[in-house]
Amino acid sequence: MRAGRSLFSLRPRQLARRAFTLLELAITVIIVAILVALVIAAISKMRARAQRITCMANLRALSTAANLHVQQHGSWPQIPVGDAGTPTEEYSEAWIKTLSPFGPTRQTWICPRIQNLLQNPDYSTPETARVDYIATPFDDKPTSPMEWPRQPWFVEAGDVHGNGNLIIFTDGSISDLKTVVAESQPKK
Repeated sequence: MRAGRSLFSLRPRQLARRAFTLLELAITVIIVAILVALVIAAISKMRARAQRITCMANLRALSTAANLHVQQHGSWPQIPVGDAGTPTEEYSEAWIKTLSPFGPTRQTWICPRIQNLLQNPDYSTPETARVDYIATPFDDKPTSPMEWPRQPWFVEAGDVHGNGNLIIFTDGSISDLKTVVAESQPKK
């Protein structure tokens, strides 16, 4: 020890302060950027999954409403398909009005994923009515839909969830088009 300096000095010892080097700062920024990218990707996947689940819930609500219509009226809803000149809004509005007494609202007919892809979505009025689920046009016999349990009942209008259009069958099961096609192939 030096003379005049004790081991227990009252003055705090001066520690050398070292700043980050440019390399350390760059590595830190890169690590943070990678973590942010991973979080954003995870949030995007969670949002897509939530939209798929909402879409499936919409299909179930439409299926339930169609079943209730058959029970109350004794027939499958008969919506005029029209010809090529019939505006889409008339077809959409006819389905909305037919099944709305059984629970589905205008929002039920809208796939949230398709909604996000549209630039200026407006479905709030009969003039701008839109449905993202297409119904199978069965005849008016009440048993027609049930004669083929794997017959599609409502089909999503577009492949926006990754494996093809979502389909609800008359037996209440939901699948995507890719799975349905794979299941229909002959076994090797």
